[in-house]
Amino acid sequence: MGSRTRSCARSKHPVRHKDRIAAAFRGEASDRIATAEQTIASTVASQILGRPALTGSTSLHYEEAKAWALGENAHREFVDRCFGDIVAVTKALDLDAIYPPWRGSKPTRRVDEHTFVYGNEDSDRWVRMSFDPASQTYGICARARELTLEDLRADVRAFMERVEKGPKPSWEAMDEMDRRFMTGYGSEYAIPARGGGMTVPLQPVWLEATLTDRGLIEAYLDAVVENNLRWMRAYKQAGFAFVNGGGDFADKNGPVYSPRFFRDVMAPRWRRIFDCCRELDFPYVFRSDGNLWPVADDLFGVGRPAGYGEIDWEAGMDAARIRAAFPDLTLFGNVPCGTIMLRGRPEDVSRAVRHVVRSAAPRVVVGTSNSIMHGTPPENVYALYETARAASPRPPASC
Repeated sequence: MGSRTRSCARSKHPVRHKDRIAAAFRGEASDRIATAEQTIASTVASQILGRPALTGSTSLHYEEAKAWALGENAHREFVDRCFGDIVAVTKALDLDAIYPPWRGSKPTRRVDEHTFVYGNEDSDRWVRMSFDPASQTYGICARARELTLEDLRADVRAFMERVEKGPKPSWEAMDEMDRRFMTGYGSEYAIPARGGGMTVPLQPVWLEATLTDRGLIEAYLDAVVENNLRWMRAYKQAGFAFVNGGGDFADKNGPVYSPRFFRDVMAPRWRRIFDCCRELDFPYVFRSDGNLWPVADDLFGVGRPAGYGEIDWEAGMDAARIRAAFPDLTLFGNVPCGTIMLRGRPEDVSRAVRHVVRSAAPRVVVGTSNSIMHGTPPENVYALYETARAASPRPPASC
């Protein structure tokens, strides 16, 4: 590792938060280890801030649905509050990146206190979503019917038409909250771009089509790639720090489709995206939970994205093993969010952080393996980031 650690030039200027993220991508030691978190559950953020907060997890989608049900003014208040709360918790935890939240779509009807309908109920494509207060989760509880292959073909045609005829990627076409984060905080914090994701949706009809209608899947993925390439250029021009991309395709046992399908269908398209980002000098962070080792050489060795996030330690994606296999890969996260963060003690969290830092620095941005989940003790959150900041980043070879 020492031979791969680049030297840094001394500067009289204070280190900005975004500089730490940039240094991690370059393999340089900054003044401290970079920290970031792509989602913090609203309930945990509320405990940290000492007041009700709207920041993330699927409960945020429920809160947005409630706001939509009350009208445009209530939804505007929701957006403003969400924006302010995300900035507040980022500053409270002294993180180095501000992640725009995953937002929900507008419901068509409220059924009861916790349930909303999305889609046209006169059609056969609506879904019903319900909120569970105990778990703070919001998900599909009913749908008109399961999708068929014919539905899938129609959806792919419609998507390809939208890509072809839709608005050109531009600053004005970006999500309003993304633009607000960049305008207000992009000079100090690393603001990731949303664009660049690609996956075969993890639904039965889609996975069946990988076997029965591969041409349809390839046509869809080609349209996704073309759309992503255009948007990534726009995000780069707008000044976003990196691409928070990827796409879930694995569980603890490995990819949900065969390594051969990944090598023949997915890998060439990922390479187009990664190559474009390298040409733009726009770091791409590939994200997926699960055990990726069966395809890791094709994905990280041949594809060579700049970074890897949602690193699932408990599925075998340990920072030390990843670093040994892929020395130039910048690692985002890796501290298990569903076990150590949720049920461990602060000393357990600190131990895990020190392992990640020892294994991966300076190409590391410390955070959880996915997100700060509902029920995570605030003392574990503090232990996560305080331990990272106290750790000495591996010194440059010469400085």
